Amino acid sequence: MNRVLLCLPLFAVLCSAPAKAEVSSESDFFTFERASLEEILNIKTSVASRTSMKLRETPGLVTVMTEEDIRLSGARDLVDLLRLVPDFEFSVDVQGNLGLGVKGNSGNEGKVLLLWDGQPYNELMYSTVQYDRFPVDQIEKIEIIRGPGSVMYGGVGELAVINIMTKTARSLNGSRAYAGYGQMRGAPGRRFAGYQFGKVYGDTKVTALAHFSSAQRSDRTYRDFAGGSYDMNGDSDLKEKNLNLSLKRKGLSLRFIADDYSQLERDHFTTLLATGATRVEFPVYSFEIKDSFQAAENLKLESRFSYQYSTPWKELDEHFPYDKTVKKDIAGVTAFYEPPGKASLIGGAEFSHDEVEVGARTGASSSSGTLTGAQYDNLAFFAQATLNLDIFNIIAGGRFDRHSHSGSSFVPRLALTKLVNDFNFKAIYSGAFRAPSIENMRLNPAIEPERTTTAELEAGYKVSEWLFVSANAFDITIKDPIVFYYDGTEHYVNYPKTGTRGYGLGVKYKKDGDYLELGYSAYSADKNRVEQYRNLKDSSAMLAFPKYKAVLNSRYQFGKRLTASPSVIYLSERYAYNAAAETKRYAPITLANIYFSVKDCLAKDLELGLGVYDLFGANYSYLQPYYTAGYEHPPLPAASREIFVKAAYEF
Repeated sequence: MNRVLLCLPLFAVLCSAPAKAEVSSESDFFTFERASLEEILNIKTSVASRTSMKLRETPGLVTVMTEEDIRLSGARDLVDLLRLVPDFEFSVDVQGNLGLGVKGNSGNEGKVLLLWDGQPYNELMYSTVQYDRFPVDQIEKIEIIRGPGSVMYGGVGELAVINIMTKTARSLNGSRAYAGYGQMRGAPGRRFAGYQFGKVYGDTKVTALAHFSSAQRSDRTYRDFAGGSYDMNGDSDLKEKNLNLSLKRKGLSLRFIADDYSQLERDHFTTLLATGATRVEFPVYSFEIKDSFQAAENLKLESRFSYQYSTPWKELDEHFPYDKTVKKDIAGVTAFYEPPGKASLIGGAEFSHDEVEVGARTGASSSSGTLTGAQYDNLAFFAQATLNLDIFNIIAGGRFDRHSHSGSSFVPRLALTKLVNDFNFKAIYSGAFRAPSIENMRLNPAIEPERTTTAELEAGYKVSEWLFVSANAFDITIKDPIVFYYDGTEHYVNYPKTGTRGYGLGVKYKKDGDYLELGYSAYSADKNRVEQYRNLKDSSAMLAFPKYKAVLNSRYQFGKRLTASPSVIYLSERYAYNAAAETKRYAPITLANIYFSVKDCLAKDLELGLGVYDLFGANYSYLQPYYTAGYEHPPLPAASREIFVKAAYEF
C-alpha cells in the first residue's frame, strides 16, 4: 500500500506535463467542468415522466449520473456506481448473486427494474439482475428513480428504476478503445478491454460497442455455517462479453444486443460445493425496432417492438441442473400530445408475451414433474397528464395491467412539483406493484402481486451560486409481499405487510472544476410483519441493510488535465443471521476510494487513470436480507483493496 501512495505523485507529475498537442474545443466533451451548479440542478431527465423535464420538477426523486460523473469516478462496475446513491445498498442471495436494497427494502427479486438502452435486464425466471455484468465504459448516462416507477414501467419497477443509456454516435464521433487492469492483495482483480465506434452520416447514426471482461469477485476466504471454507481466488470468476449495435435514421431506430455473462460460484445455498466451483450462465440476446414520428402538429407517436431470448441461471451439472429458455415479445405504442399552453398528455398501450421452454437437463425439483413449458400474456394501458400552474405543476397518471395468470393491477400517481427561483419542492403519492415472476407462479399458482403505496416529499434550496441543499422524506408500505421460504421444498407466498419510512439529506457544491456531493439516508422498519425479515436484535432495522448511510463523492481539478476523485461511504451497523439462527450485529464500516484521471496524458486524446479501492482495507462482506432454514447464506466477502489502472484512447 505504501508503494502505491508513493507512485501517485509520480503519476500526477508525469501526466500533468504538456501534451504533444492541444485539445480542440470541438473534440472536448468534458462538459461537467464547464457546467455551473445551476445547470447541473436543471439537467433534463425523462425517466420518471417519459417526457423531458427539469430534474427539480420531474415527478419522482431522481438521480442523474452523466458521462463525466461515471468516467471521473473511476467506477470499475455498476456496483461501484450504484453504491454512491445513499438510498441503495447491496446484499447477497444464493449462488453468489448480489441483490439491491432500496431504502432498507430488499429489491432483489422483481422490485427494481434495470433498463439497458431500453431493454429490460431483469431475467425472467426470478426477475433478478446480475449487477456485475454491465460495462460502465459504454455508459453515456444513468437516470435513477429512487422510488416507485410502476405507473410508467409496470410490475418490475416497484421500488426503483435504473435507466442506463450507452454512448451515442454523436458523442463518440469516431472510435474509442480502452483497457483496464486491477490487482487485489492476493490475486488479479479484473481485466477488461473494449472498442467503440460512432458516426453521424447525414440523417443516419451508427454505433457499435464491444466489451470483454474477466474479474474475480474476491480474493478472500469464504466460510459457510457448517465449518467449510475455500479461497475465493479462482473460484469467483465473473466473465462478460457484450456487443451492442445501433442504427438510427430520423425517427426510426434498430438495436441489437448480444450479452454473454457467467459467474463461477461455490457458496451455493447453505453449504459450499465440496467438489469445486460451478459455472452459472446468463446469456441474453435482444432486438428492438422503434419508430417515432410527428402524426400532427402537436401529436407525436412512438411505436416499438422488441424480442428477447435468454437462458438465465443455466447450470448443467449435478449440483442444481437448470436449463430453461425464455422468449419475450413486447409491442407497444405511446402518444405524446403537447398543445400550446400549460397542459400536456401522454398515453399508451403495451402487450407482452412470455414463453418458457424447460430443457430435458433441468432437475426434477425445478421442472415440476412433467411440465415442459408455459406461456403468459400481459396487456397494459397507461396515461399521464401534466398541468403547469402558477403555484405548482400537477402531474397525474395511472396504469392498468391485465396478466393472463396473476390477474389485474391498477396503480395511480399524483405529484405536485414546483421550481420557484432558488427553491423547489415535490409532493408525490404513488401506487406500485410487483408482478409475480415465472418461477413465483410455478411454485405457487395462487400467488398474487405485491401492492405498494409510497408517499414522498422533497425540498431543495440553492443557497448560493455554488451551494445547494435538499431534504426528503418517504413512507413505503408493501402489502402482500412475495416472500421465499424453504421447508425441504421451495415456496413463494404472500405475507401481510412490510415496508420502511425515513428521510434523506443532500448537499451539492460546485465551483469551477471542483465538485462535492454529500448524501445521507436513514430508515426505520417498524412496520415490517414478515417473519423472514425479522431482526431479533433491532426491530427497526431490516436484515443486511444499514439503517444509516452517508456518501461523500467529490472531484478536484488540478489544471486542465488532472482530476482527483475521492469518495467515502459510511454504513452503520448491519444485521444477519448466524449458524445458530440468531441475529448477529456487524459493526459500522467505512469504505474509501480514490481515482486519478488525466486527459491528454503524453499524447493527445489519451486518457489514463489510476485508482485505489477500499483504501483502508475495511474488508466488506455482503449479508443475506432474509432468513429461512435450509437457505441461510453466510456473509459473502467482497474484494480486498484493489489497485486499478485504466487507459482510453479516442481516434
